[in-house]
Amino acid sequence: MIHDRKGNKNIMETVRLSDKLELTRVIVGCMRMMDAGKKGKDLLRFVHECMELGMNCFDHAPVYGGNLCEKTFGDDVVKAEPGIREKIKIVTKAGIVVPGVFGNRHIYYDSRENSLLAEVEASLKRLSTDHVDLLLIHRPDILGHPEEAARALEKIVKDGKALEVGVSNYEVPQFEALQHYLPFPLVANQVELSVKATDNLFNGVVDTAMRLDTGIMAWSPLGGGSVFKGEDEKSLRLRETVGEIAGEHNVAMAAVMYAWLFRHPAKVMAITGTMSSEHLKPAADALSLALSYDEWYGILAASRGFDVP
Repeated sequence: MIHDRKGNKNIMETVRLSDKLELTRVIVGCMRMMDAGKKGKDLLRFVHECMELGMNCFDHAPVYGGNLCEKTFGDDVVKAEPGIREKIKIVTKAGIVVPGVFGNRHIYYDSRENSLLAEVEASLKRLSTDHVDLLLIHRPDILGHPEEAARALEKIVKDGKALEVGVSNYEVPQFEALQHYLPFPLVANQVELSVKATDNLFNGVVDTAMRLDTGIMAWSPLGGGSVFKGEDEKSLRLRETVGEIAGEHNVAMAAVMYAWLFRHPAKVMAITGTMSSEHLKPAADALSLALSYDEWYGILAASRGFDVP
């Protein structure tokens, strides 16, 4: 249960990832913060609007806005309002090196121990906090050994720099290899999942998460907006099917797409992509929209272009 600044109680369904961490089903993605021009009092107001909707978890990464998203959030939210940190949850990531950081010409993934440790320290400084609630390795480092990455994660948790750790965009063998070297469970895998992107429902990623009781965090839960405006065949099929179901339930199409994720028995949390509190409301509405089996599989058929056998 989350309290807004007026003392009202806004209830948001949560997922318990461990004894130490519980996250709301709707997580506010901050990737587009700089593109949206959110800063200063406008950003702080947005954070409060999210909290009033029951959304108190904010998803970051160093590469979002070239470090500026983390720093702006730290300066204009955490520093600007003493006490707000204890009311919100912060997720961030590590492991992506963009061109030019070390004179490199190419983007690459780096999960070496010293690299992860240094990146976490830099993120904490930018975010103006002594710990994050959840740290994720952003992408699997193909050149790195999972044992070294595990050493870094173990130290980060032991030192209190992150309450829990997980991964992002990991396939099943990569997830299991890293987990093998850790003395505690990875609590989440952040992957692409939406009515437009269903591969992770069939390649074992979601099934493994259910087997291990790992949380699934779905990025781009609205398919990047393509369902609303795309002219490819998949978007057209989905727009027709989702639009029909939305009309029957008298809700926005976005609410149906979020509800499609929430209907799955895995611990699916949706990471929004908007910096508008008005556009966050369909995600909250989706939690009370229970799609039928027929509706859910109908959307799956529209996405894939065929019914299940």
